[in-house]
Amino acid sequence: MSNEKNLTLKEAFDLAFHNHQNNHLQDAQNYYQKVIKMDPNHLEAHNNLGSVHQELGDRQKAKDCYEKAIEINPKYLDAQYNLGIVFQGLGDRQKAKDCYEKAIEINPKYVNAHNNLGNLFRELGEYQKAKDCYEKAIEIDPKYLDAQYNLGIVFQELGDRQKAKDCYEKAIEIDPLNKKSQAAYGGILLILNDKLKGYEYIKKGQGVIKFTPSYYKII
Repeated sequence: MSNEKNLTLKEAFDLAFHNHQNNHLQDAQNYYQKVIKMDPNHLEAHNNLGSVHQELGDRQKAKDCYEKAIEINPKYLDAQYNLGIVFQGLGDRQKAKDCYEKAIEINPKYVNAHNNLGNLFRELGEYQKAKDCYEKAIEIDPKYLDAQYNLGIVFQELGDRQKAKDCYEKAIEIDPLNKKSQAAYGGILLILNDKLKGYEYIKKGQGVIKFTPSYYKII
């Protein structure tokens, strides 16, 4: 490797990426900044630096990096999606929604954006819209675990327990060891009065049953 002061653009980016992958975030940040100093329009460096700031808990700096990448190229998919996550974390749901919708406009088959948009609608209590988003993600990728699990939650909120049960079963079929799916499946089985099997799956999912005078829930 050449002397630090004489690094090529590629060498600096490779070092940034390597440190990022190995969770050496401060070193990764320094190298991404070096890349940007060498090439102010380096899209990946701006986006990845945003990810570093996000992992370090500085959402404002992450937001600035993603917005800079989008300013350079409004069709840069990763930055649009990542910016949506930041806005959602900051509580700005409208801007998060706009980002996820732009990401889907850029790539209609971007399942993560469909799923996150569904999560956003679910937070707002707009369960039918959330359902449509999760179903679209599953249509694109039938083995997308998060969307199957989230769709189960929405069906439960809508009062359709059988469809919720079906979704959790599909989620477990995709990943038999996924604990949140096991716990959710156990919970719906209890509601459907299949108590023995319900307790079994709650135990598998390491869930805890909290009893109240009139109900119970999995925590």
